Amino acid sequence: SHEIRTPLNAILGMAQVLEMGGLTDEQRDQVQTILDSGRNLMALLNDVLDLSKIEAGKIAIVSADTDLTHTLRRLHRLWKPKAEESGLEFFLSLDADLPQVLNFDAVRVRQCVSNLISNAIKFTANGRVEVFVTAKRHPDGQHLVKIRVSDTGVGMDEETTSRLFRPFTQADDSTSRKYGGTGLGLAISKRLTQLMGGTIGVESVPGAGSLFWFTVHLLV
Repeated sequence: SHEIRTPLNAILGMAQVLEMGGLTDEQRDQVQTILDSGRNLMALLNDVLDLSKIEAGKIAIVSADTDLTHTLRRLHRLWKPKAEESGLEFFLSLDADLPQVLNFDAVRVRQCVSNLISNAIKFTANGRVEVFVTAKRHPDGQHLVKIRVSDTGVGMDEETTSRLFRPFTQADDSTSRKYGGTGLGLAISKRLTQLMGGTIGVESVPGAGSLFWFTVHLLV
């Protein structure tokens, strides 16, 4: 990974330096194409490496006391411009019973939530994307936290949803051509959710949007 990331970061860095120079509009568009392609390649590299590490048992869940509410609100601020750029409303709803501080791996939870939000925005042409977070306390002191991401996008039939969480799988062959992506995000999210002791799933109706969700058991 180091041998690939180092030259790729150099390409991105030099392209960013070029972008800040005195370029013509045509040259600026050309540099932006380099940046967009480089960032897509970096995202692909990161996904492939993550899946490889998970399958090799090399990824560990590192939990620490973290403010889950703050983590989710930061994600909402991060993705809101992208949603608005696509003409979508974007909402975050937090359960009033959600403890402020919980023990979890913030990096991996953010990764799972971001994967679901990214897909929701990508496959929604108009309407809204909403993130709902609920918490249910168990007698043993753990909290079952459920994070749901709904959209008003294209939706899918049951046959399609049954294979969504397999690596390198997308809705159909035209999906990759139209929307891009690797088909790894949901597979990675499923593996990470399982490592955190949770589950992941989807409910969808063609033409009526989708609801993706995952659960994790967290300690206060």
